[in-house]
Amino acid sequence: MSPDKPSAGTRPGSSRPGRRRLLTFAAVAVTAVAVITGMHAASAAVCKPAVEMPQPAAPSFDPATEEALWRRQELLSGLGAWIDAQPGITTSGYVTSIDDPDAGSTILVWHGPPDDMQRQIVDEARRRHIPVSIQQRKYSMDDLERAVTQLNAIDSGTGVFQNFTVSAVGSLAIDFDGVTVLGDYIHPPVEGISAADTALAQALAARTGVAVRIEHGRLEPV
Repeated sequence: MSPDKPSAGTRPGSSRPGRRRLLTFAAVAVTAVAVITGMHAASAAVCKPAVEMPQPAAPSFDPATEEALWRRQELLSGLGAWIDAQPGITTSGYVTSIDDPDAGSTILVWHGPPDDMQRQIVDEARRRHIPVSIQQRKYSMDDLERAVTQLNAIDSGTGVFQNFTVSAVGSLAIDFDGVTVLGDYIHPPVEGISAADTALAQALAARTGVAVRIEHGRLEPV
């Protein structure tokens, strides 16, 4: 196995624990995209009805259920730490793990054919009684991080982003095999938002060699 090498995008160190994030931005996790969407939905529903309606009672707290959930989370976290510590993990096909604490299961996001590393991880998961499955991806983590670096080097309002302000660039998403660019147009595109998004995504994909999708919003610092 080749020794691990540092990540170009997340730079979390030689073990690259950042690979286990479901959606990683160059600076902040893009799960904030969902937060932004939720914020927009919430802001559209702030008006209260004239008469307050009775609210359903809060669900009762079940210590046994909570404890079981924490046990499953601890099992998944332990497997994740074991994976990140494996020599050669960053040069294997491993991209990340998607954990489901409610089910106590995990999905290995994988690039390329099955190899010894994948078999070792699957065997270890089963040894720990963790159900495991494989999700195949076209792009490796290095492909994604290289694309993020390329796009981060382009200033908003210049070049391919001449009419676009970039808020963040995401290197990994659960539901998309490629890079996510979050931002907004500086001026309303004459061809319409949908057509402009398609053209911009195609131009960025041609530049980076990685599929790109456009999301609208702004990632606020926390």
